[in-house]
Amino acid sequence: MLSIWMVSLLFLAVGLVVLASGIFTLQYNHQAPANRAFFALTVAITIWSSGMALSTIAPDAATGEIWRRFSAIGWGATYAILLHFVLIITDKPYPYRKWWFYGCLYLPALIMLFAFVIPNRMNPYPYLLHYTNYGWINVAQNNVWDWIFYLYYIGFTVLGLVFLYQWGKKSSDESIKKKSRLICLAIIIALILGTLTDVVLSSLYSELPQMAPVIMLIPVLAIYHILQKDSFGITEGVDRKTSYMNIFICVLMYLILTAMQFFVLNGGFAKGPVTLDESTIKGIIVQLQMFISLYLVLKENRPGYIVSFLMNAIALVATVGFMIRFNSTESLPGIISHTGVLVIITLIRIYKEKNAAYIKKINTQIVKEKFYSSVFKQAPVGIAIMNGQKHTRYEEFADININPMYEQILGRTKEELQNLTWPEITHPEDIAVNLAYYEQFEKGNIDHYSLEKRLIKPDGSVVWVNMVIAPFSASGEKSDDHVCIITDITERKEMEAALKYSNENVPLTGLYNRSVMERILKRDALLPWTDKRGLVYINLSSIHALNPRYGFHYNQVMLKKIANSLKVFCNDNYILFNTYDDRFIFYVKGYKDKNELLVFCEAVADTINSHLYIHGITAGIGVIEIDEAQMRDIDELLRMLLITSEMAAKNNIKGNSIIFYGPEIEAQATRENEISQELTEIAEGIRPERLYLQFQPIIDLSSNRLCAFEALARLNSEKYGLIPPLEFIAIAEKNNMIVPLGEKIILQALSFLKKLKENGHDNISVSINISMIQLLNAGFAEKFIDSIKERHLDPENIGIELTESVFTVEIEEINTVINSLKAAGIKILIDDFGTGYSSFARGSELNIDSIKIDKCFIDKLLTVKPEEAITGDIISIAHKLGQCVIAEGVEQEKQRCYLRDYDCDRIQGYLISKPLDEEAALAFLNEKMSSCQNSAGYQD
Repeated sequence: MLSIWMVSLLFLAVGLVVLASGIFTLQYNHQAPANRAFFALTVAITIWSSGMALSTIAPDAATGEIWRRFSAIGWGATYAILLHFVLIITDKPYPYRKWWFYGCLYLPALIMLFAFVIPNRMNPYPYLLHYTNYGWINVAQNNVWDWIFYLYYIGFTVLGLVFLYQWGKKSSDESIKKKSRLICLAIIIALILGTLTDVVLSSLYSELPQMAPVIMLIPVLAIYHILQKDSFGITEGVDRKTSYMNIFICVLMYLILTAMQFFVLNGGFAKGPVTLDESTIKGIIVQLQMFISLYLVLKENRPGYIVSFLMNAIALVATVGFMIRFNSTESLPGIISHTGVLVIITLIRIYKEKNAAYIKKINTQIVKEKFYSSVFKQAPVGIAIMNGQKHTRYEEFADININPMYEQILGRTKEELQNLTWPEITHPEDIAVNLAYYEQFEKGNIDHYSLEKRLIKPDGSVVWVNMVIAPFSASGEKSDDHVCIITDITERKEMEAALKYSNENVPLTGLYNRSVMERILKRDALLPWTDKRGLVYINLSSIHALNPRYGFHYNQVMLKKIANSLKVFCNDNYILFNTYDDRFIFYVKGYKDKNELLVFCEAVADTINSHLYIHGITAGIGVIEIDEAQMRDIDELLRMLLITSEMAAKNNIKGNSIIFYGPEIEAQATRENEISQELTEIAEGIRPERLYLQFQPIIDLSSNRLCAFEALARLNSEKYGLIPPLEFIAIAEKNNMIVPLGEKIILQALSFLKKLKENGHDNISVSINISMIQLLNAGFAEKFIDSIKERHLDPENIGIELTESVFTVEIEEINTVINSLKAAGIKILIDDFGTGYSSFARGSELNIDSIKIDKCFIDKLLTVKPEEAITGDIISIAHKLGQCVIAEGVEQEKQRCYLRDYDCDRIQGYLISKPLDEEAALAFLNEKMSSCQNSAGYQD
């Protein structure tokens, strides 16, 4: 009999502990899906366990079967709920709120409910109960319904294990891996033990009780172990001090005492050597139950209270039921006792919560005081309590009136500060502003204020601080004291000063930049117009010619020297700005007249010339005298100044050019803009015939045969007529139109070469002038070669002429393009050789085929003796470098004879022919061919 009750009590104890766990979990966050699933799992196990307990001690088989059917509600749903719970915690994607998903998930549970809970014809005898030493035990029949259940619980359990294993395996978090392993191990142990006790042993040994509800404690406790360590979203704040093993033991003891009380009521101790009477025994049992209840509430915190409340509530209901069932007053003391216990444990719980809150409040206050004291002493800002203009000591806070950071910022001790007023340590320039604020604060007009000021240290050095002044009252009453909070911003101020300098000054020269100049001009535009004002723009763009000769660093050093020299002219009326790396502007005020301004510009030009004359470069100086109307539009004013300086820079070939702005400058700018507009239209395909080519013949001196043409671009402007190439090419390069225009020029030149081929002149070549901007444009070589191939032309008959500006480009960069062209058979020529940047030293580094001697060397052949001219030397050196030599601008027979005597290869110029239109060039070629055939048997 005792073993029956012990098994039953074990089941009941498991049910109570599991249910308490579910309630405890749910009360913290009842909205979390995992919490609800875990609570449902504990309810199912509780129904299972309590049904087994009541079935075990049933008075007959029929009653036992009823409780078995009740128990089936729990074990039928447990495994579906467990899989649902695993899906949630492993974050498996499944269609929430879809009826078909829940239908599939809980369908096996519904089948179990139909087969083992509800009486039906398909399974009329689901249980085979017989009485043993452990009460009513069910013997497994292993029929089809039993096998369906086995498949259900094993299949769902294994599926859950698979999800848990994948969860741990895929995660890189070690804590998740550990959780996965622990829960998997607990479920595997429960699966093996449950199968062993309730399936295998139940079939072999019908005397053994089925212990699956008890075994289910293993995964439940495993989950709680994880909850007590670090949770995983199931609950929030599980009490780690709670021991669920203690709770389980106390529940079991309570149930045993309840059983003993039942025995006493039924005369269970009437027989035997017990000397205590029945009332004494019941009193002892009741006191022990009360002790257990109180122990759980006091020792095991909230979970203990839940379990204790459940036990006594169930006991109270059972006692009331016993009194009603047997119509006896014997259980009345038990009703009073259980009611009293419920009241007492609830009061204890309330007291504990209030006491815990009070202790927490006290601890919080202690922590706050420590925190405030720590913050005051360790704060990275200075804090001091002030009274009027003095530092004071507030007695309520002992020595907490000036913190260490305040002393550190000011470089003074607390004792020194208490003998000083704040005006005494304030910088003289900041006292007036500070006093004005303080007076408003003292009168109550403002409740606080802040400002940036300078304080003086004992050594006389200055520290910048951001100071905040606000009222202060220690007791909450109105007080004359105020709190002063200071932050050291010295470093920030230094950074601001450096940043301001960086924003307003050019690093290289230290001069004000363009933004400062514009700000000053806008400011002066608002002032009364009492004196003359002007701007002097110094354009040093030609200084970049020094880069390829001496390098960038030398160029920078030269600009710095020039800037330092120009600073000599600076005063209140002559302010110098560095608006760009090679541009300087003087803002001149208060000069007498234009002549005085010109004298100043000449002095500036002489100063600049002292630095640049040895390098053969000059500067352009543009000047504008400002009137009141111009001052209102700064952008327009600077535009006029810029075009004036650029024109001066173009006209500075023979020396520094000084140009004053006037109508002619504006007319020149207008002309440039209109030509630029025409070039844009041509590039876009609007009347492209305005840009056309002329072809100047080139003669081979040794055979006197016409061997090539140079393609020369011409622009026929609708407004200005024929525009010189030097003018419109420069405009095209300046306005980024040279690439599309250059492509049109190339196509026209190739078209002419194709026409030469069609007319039987296969050996005549055409050279095309190419801008450096166009040459270095991405994909130029590939596109040029493709155009030649499309027209089936021989690349050997094509040359490209590069200006001497090629020598300002990095050799590797230009040689990459040149080599691509030469590999295709195209010839490379250097135009205007001997002027500007060109030199044999640089030329030898480039992979070129020919040089074209500039016209200035050819012109000198008319005025100097042949032995004094260097043209022959140029030809000789070029030949030694393996280069062909072409002389440009040959106009006299004397020049031709010299060039022939010094072995010049080819010549071109007005002596041969001026540049010709396409048809005229073909006619000239045919005429020349006929002449050569008649005189020397010319063969094409």
